[in-house]
Amino acid sequence: MKFLLVNILILSVLSLAFCDDPSNNNDTTSTVAPDSTTTTTTSTITTTTLVTSTTPTTSTITATPTTTTTTTTAPDTTTTTAPPERKPLEFRVPKNTNETACLKVNMTVDFNFTYLAEVDGKQLNTTVLISLLNYTDYTGTCANDSYNTLEISFNKEWTLVFNYTLLSKSSSYELNVINLTYVVDSDQFPNASKSALGRRNALGANLTDFSANKGNAYKCFSQTEIILNDFATIDISNYIAQPFLNGNNQNLDTAIDCPADTTGTSKLVPIIVGSALAVLVVLVLVAYIIGRRKHKPGYQQV
Repeated sequence: MKFLLVNILILSVLSLAFCDDPSNNNDTTSTVAPDSTTTTTTSTITTTTLVTSTTPTTSTITATPTTTTTTTTAPDTTTTTAPPERKPLEFRVPKNTNETACLKVNMTVDFNFTYLAEVDGKQLNTTVLISLLNYTDYTGTCANDSYNTLEISFNKEWTLVFNYTLLSKSSSYELNVINLTYVVDSDQFPNASKSALGRRNALGANLTDFSANKGNAYKCFSQTEIILNDFATIDISNYIAQPFLNGNNQNLDTAIDCPADTTGTSKLVPIIVGSALAVLVVLVLVAYIIGRRKHKPGYQQV
């Protein structure tokens, strides 16, 4: 009976040992499956990296030429626009440099005309701007005890006369007369009606412009508009002139500035003063705030 029990225990131990033995068929299947999957995954990774590496290189090569072509065209457009400067016309009376000058004038002149035009069968008032860019000839008169004149010929049959008068009660002068003779034609006056065509005259008399003491030049770089009549005005700018020149001194004397030139610069004075006062107020406020913080009493222990 004891022998039978011992045999049963031995058989049960052997059966349990056989079931837990690691050297069975499951190890063969687990080792074969990973080998096949690792080989396939490495082959697919190499093919995908080859395809993606070729694509970026072609896109970067085509992008660089387009940026260089756009930068080269920009400077060409900026160099084409350069408006020419308009220099003042210079006059000396008499014109012959061997003779003593009594009058010197530098100026830029523009004319504004109002005339009757005919457009689409209707007549209406139209304005036109004509500039004195050059002249055909000029002359003048020197009467040093009373007047100096300058007469300019331009635009074929146009004439412009300046008359400077020396005032009797003082040693000052003024430009008191401007006389303009002009011709209304279809070339310079577009769509001018037949009734407006022909020679016209515009006279500005009893003027008091460009006045200064004898022995001083008069300077006005700002534009001065002088009304000659209802149909013509003259705009004079970049003006510096002196009539009744001293025979011993042929250069221009100290120039008197016109009010338009001086008021343009005097506007800066209030701006500068106001800015300085504003800065001063800010500094005082900052100093006041800092002073209050320093002298503010803290908490005291009782």
